[in-house]
Amino acid sequence: MKLSRHLLAILSLVILFSACKEDRYISGNIVGAANMTVRFDQTNFDRTTLIFDQGKIDESGNFKLMLPETIDPGMYRLRIGARSIDLVLDGSENQIVINADLATMAQLDYSVTGAGVTEEFTSILQQFMKKEMDASQVTKYIKEDASPLAGMMLAYKVFQLRANYANIHRAALDKINATPLVGKDLAIKYGSVVSALESQQKRQQVGSKIKVGQQAPEIALEDPYGKTYKLSDLKGKIVLIDFWASWCKPCRSANPHVVSVYNQYKDQGFTVYSVSLDGLDTRAKKRYDNDQGKINAAMARSKEQWVAAIEKDNLTWDYHGSDLKKWESLAAAEYGVRNIPQTFLVDRDGKIAAVNPKVGLEQQIQKLL
Repeated sequence: MKLSRHLLAILSLVILFSACKEDRYISGNIVGAANMTVRFDQTNFDRTTLIFDQGKIDESGNFKLMLPETIDPGMYRLRIGARSIDLVLDGSENQIVINADLATMAQLDYSVTGAGVTEEFTSILQQFMKKEMDASQVTKYIKEDASPLAGMMLAYKVFQLRANYANIHRAALDKINATPLVGKDLAIKYGSVVSALESQQKRQQVGSKIKVGQQAPEIALEDPYGKTYKLSDLKGKIVLIDFWASWCKPCRSANPHVVSVYNQYKDQGFTVYSVSLDGLDTRAKKRYDNDQGKINAAMARSKEQWVAAIEKDNLTWDYHGSDLKKWESLAAAEYGVRNIPQTFLVDRDGKIAAVNPKVGLEQQIQKLL
């Protein structure tokens, strides 16, 4: 009898332990994904992945995958075919529930519960995608309000690994390093990335043709309707020269902030001169085998996309110019522009007051006013 009681106790512990393990899972429903394979991955800044579990979605779109017993804080994703949902986990999660539609997953039209940091990250990213928050507001959130892991993930997803945004990544890293994550693998890898971005930013600044205090080089470009606009005609105003393109996602994401600043200060002597890098350069033309008919058609499409982007993003100022030469733009060469978006703030005397004043743009304008 004693032996039976011992066996029963051991069996009860085994069952209890198994039940505890079964409590850690990711489940949910993905509309339009019946019978597809679903995977739970860990991702990294170098885009490497580690698959933890995978399975089949049933005919009703339901799925269930197991979480490991212990999970390191970091970046993860749920992947269905070419679509995925970003997750940022702190290791405390037990039951994560995801509901989505495969057709609208790329527009972040999904819900995640049971993972607090992911819920925070997803909420801010959804607001940014819907233009309810602009880049400056996301930056402020990362620096002031975001939890460390959510801030890191937002910096990575919104601003990408671009040298222009090294200061935002540094702020996110400082938050990570103020937690027990300091010295851990995630913090070390992110620290290496941020250091590389800062080094790249310094090299760009050293090699920049345009310096604060110098006279802004003249720009004379035609708008989409053939009217020529000169930068020198704006002397006496504070001008933001904004190099952008309709095909540039970071540019388009930054446009709402530029529009907001323009609307706030346009009656006080501030305006914008937008220089578009739409059009075709030599490399792009080669794709059409020097067929002038195809080149002309492609050029017309690019010009239409430029006009459509101006209208869609509400860029209501008059000064829009482009020579439609893409990366061979003469204005871009004059200003040493090698990546976009890139901006230059010009004072009332026509001198460069700031280079890339993205986050502190309003403060710079107020100072000049």
